[in-house]
Amino acid sequence: MAKIKVLHLAKWYPNKEECLLGIFVRKQIHSLQTRCDQKVISCVLSEKIHANIVRLENTKNNNQEVVFYHKKGLLNKVLVLWRIWKEAQCFQPNIVHAHVLGWSSIMAYFLKIKKQIPFLISEHWGGYGRNEFTKLSSTSKILRKKSAQNAHQVLVVSEYLKKDMLKCGIHANYKTVGNVVDGKVLPLKKNKTFSFVFAGDLIQKTKNVKGILEAFRDLLQSNKDIQLDIIGDGKDSTYYKDLSDKLKLNSHIYFHGNQSNDYVFKMLSQSHALILNSYFETFSVVCAEALLCGVPVISTKCGGPESFLNDETGILIDHSSKEELTKAMETMINNYDRYEPEKLKRKVLAFSPEVIGEKIHREYLSILN
Repeated sequence: MAKIKVLHLAKWYPNKEECLLGIFVRKQIHSLQTRCDQKVISCVLSEKIHANIVRLENTKNNNQEVVFYHKKGLLNKVLVLWRIWKEAQCFQPNIVHAHVLGWSSIMAYFLKIKKQIPFLISEHWGGYGRNEFTKLSSTSKILRKKSAQNAHQVLVVSEYLKKDMLKCGIHANYKTVGNVVDGKVLPLKKNKTFSFVFAGDLIQKTKNVKGILEAFRDLLQSNKDIQLDIIGDGKDSTYYKDLSDKLKLNSHIYFHGNQSNDYVFKMLSQSHALILNSYFETFSVVCAEALLCGVPVISTKCGGPESFLNDETGILIDHSSKEELTKAMETMINNYDRYEPEKLKRKVLAFSPEVIGEKIHREYLSILN
């Protein structure tokens, strides 16, 4: 039996300027690599390219990846979408898989109208719960809703995300399929100092790293032998570094900047606990990656993570509560031995590439049949 030809249109995808953008999208696609013949097309706004539009092609894990880089401007965006449209048709897919509502899902919808190619959508965006969807233009909202309604399936990473999308008036044939969780888990020794780690975008309005720094400062009053590693970058990184200096935390806190997925796994393996202090999360891959490394998690009740986190995986707290976070960190230090690494790892077996790949492949077969 011939493999299904799948065209992936990815609004978010790793590229030479943002190596971690949509890495969970790439992992989902790679989970299908033995089952399908695949091509990925994405586009990125860039002012670093030598021409108005540059097309780069790469082959990774037997998947053809094409990224179009384009300079700012309506004409350049229109030309890029036209080139994607032509390339998509040349591939002659059996099915189109759009990742994240936007140009990707709208183009998949038009391919269905023009070429009768069935399509489905995977959604990850947390903007629905932050009222960011309402700020989009009327045309964009209408087209996104229309593409979701006409997709054979809209795969969401959590029921929490589905509820937020429904609140925004996006009605579709929903199904929950989690993110792929895998990586290089290393059998490394733990740091001698009890280590907390945060990994994510340094953006206050979503991640609340300020709350982590303030809670860590309070914890230091009674626990001197602790450290905090912060991995990531973002528009508030300078603010966080200045705040760390102001709170006199520099001898205990280390900023690592943007790092590869392998680096994150290495840091997780050496640390004792992950902290997630977000206001909103549709899933939180890093929480699942921590469990895969046998590391317990302190997380706010922020939506998606509650689908797989509980009292057995760490400590869940209310968001915006510095006091609860400080208490949770102290409790984690005092009760760390109760978390058995092998039990934590088993909690995320349902998100392995094999399981997720099989789920999505079944959806393809169902749609085509």
